Amino acid sequence: MGKALGIYLAGSIAAAGLIAMPALARDVTAAPEGQFTVETVVQGLDHPWSIAFLPDGDMLVTELTGQLRLIDGEGVVQEAIAGVPEVVFGGQGGLSDVVLHPDFAANKLVYLTYSAKRDQGNTLVVGRGTFTGSELEGFEVIFEADAYRQTLVHYGARMAFLPDGTFMLTSGDGFDYREQAQNNTNHFGTLIRLNDDGSVPTDNPFVGNADARDEIYSYGHRNAQAVVYDAGTGRIYSNEHGAQGGDEINVIEPGANYGWPLATYGLDYTGAYVSPFKEYEGTKQPLTYWTPSIAPSAMAVVSGEAFADWEGDLLVTALAAGNVAAFADRNLRRVIIEDGELAGEEAIRVVVPGAEEGETARLRDVRMAPDGSIFILTDGEGGSVLRLVPKGGMPTDTAAALEAAQSAVGDAARAVINAVDDGAHAAAKAAEDVIDANKDDVANAVNQAVEATAKAVKEGADAVREAVAPAEAAPEDTAPAAQ
Repeated sequence: MGKALGIYLAGSIAAAGLIAMPALARDVTAAPEGQFTVETVVQGLDHPWSIAFLPDGDMLVTELTGQLRLIDGEGVVQEAIAGVPEVVFGGQGGLSDVVLHPDFAANKLVYLTYSAKRDQGNTLVVGRGTFTGSELEGFEVIFEADAYRQTLVHYGARMAFLPDGTFMLTSGDGFDYREQAQNNTNHFGTLIRLNDDGSVPTDNPFVGNADARDEIYSYGHRNAQAVVYDAGTGRIYSNEHGAQGGDEINVIEPGANYGWPLATYGLDYTGAYVSPFKEYEGTKQPLTYWTPSIAPSAMAVVSGEAFADWEGDLLVTALAAGNVAAFADRNLRRVIIEDGELAGEEAIRVVVPGAEEGETARLRDVRMAPDGSIFILTDGEGGSVLRLVPKGGMPTDTAAALEAAQSAVGDAARAVINAVDDGAHAAAKAAEDVIDANKDDVANAVNQAVEATAKAVKEGADAVREAVAPAEAAPEDTAPAAQ
C-alpha cells in the first residue's frame, strides 16, 4: 500500500469510525524490585548484537561492525576471530547472529548471519565455519536470501536450531518492500527453515508449490528480531517490530500467514494506516502485541532453577522502552505463559552498573546461560555484556553437589583402604626384617625351647610310668590264701 493511499485511508476510515486506535498491550504490571542483581561481564564492545556460549565457559559475541569476539570465562575480550566474512555495515546491516551447531562439541561448527553486498544490492546471508579457537576455518555460505534491496534495514537475521537438526531463520521485509511479505516467490518477510547444511527439508510446507519458495516456513512478517524454540511445549515463538505500534509475539505454525501488511495493530510512520484491518481472513493473530512500540529485539524462554518462578515465560529485550510512558525506564519484558496461554506481562528495569542516574539502556540480546543465569547485551557503541543473577546468588546444583560428595566419600574410602594396606605391608616387612636380622638368636631360642619341651615330656613320661608300676603289682601281693 503506497503512502498516499495510506493517508487517504487514515482520514476516510477514521472519519467513518470503522477502526479505533489500538490500546496499550494488555495486563502489563511493573515487576517487583530486587528480584536480581546485575553484574558487568564486559563493557566497551562495538555494537554487540548476539552471544553464544561455548562448552568450556567462554563466549562468542558478534559486533554489528563485522567482528566476532571471543570472551573468555574471566571476562577478557580476545582479538577478533579470523575467517569472518566481509559484511555491509550501516543502518541495521552488519554481522548479526551467532549460533552453535547442536553437535558443536564434536564438529565445532559456528553459524553466522550477516548482510552482504551483491550485484542486485545487498541481502541476508547465512554462513558457517569450523571454530579453531582463533579462526573460523573453511567458512562457507550455505544460504542467501532472495530478498535483495537497496535499503540497509529490516534483515531479521535471527536463527534457532530445532530438535530435528533443522534451523529457523528470520528474513525481514526490507522496509520499502513490505508488500513482498505476501509474495512467496521471494524471501521478504518470511521465516525460513533449512537443514544444517543450508539445503531444504523435504517436509517444509511449500515444497512442490510452484508459487512459493521451498525454504519458506511462514510468511506475512515485518521484521522478526527473534525466533526461539520452547522445549517445554514444542512451540516456536517469534517476535517482530511493528511500525508505530503493532510489535508482536507470534506462535509459528508451518505455512501460516501472519498478516503483514494486510493486518496490523500499528500505524505507518506518517501517521497513516498501513491497513484498515487488525484482523484479516486467512491470517494469524499474534499471541500479544505492543502499541505503542517497545521495539522488541531478542527473546529467550526461561528455564532452570535460578529463575524457577519464571520457568517457561518469555523474556523480550526492548530498544525503545521510552515509547511507553508508564514504563519508560523498563527495558525488559517478561511475558507470562501459563498452560500455553498468555497470562500477563511484567515490565522489568535492567540498570547497567555505573550508568548515570535515570539512564535506560537499549537492550539488544537476551540469552539463558548454561548455569541458568541470564545474559543481556546492550546496544550501540560501548555496549556491555551483563549477567542477571537471582537475589542471594545462584542456587546450589543439588545433583552436582551430591555427585561431588559421593566422589569425595569414595576417594576417602579408597585412601583409608590404601593406608591400611600400606600399613600391613609395612608391618609385615618390618617383622621380616627383624627376624632376618636376628635369625641366629631366634634359631637358638627355638632349639632351646624344643629341647626343654622334649626334656619336660620325657620327665613327665617317666613319672607316669613310676606312678603306674606299683598299682599294676598290687593284686598279686594282696591275694588271700587258698582254702
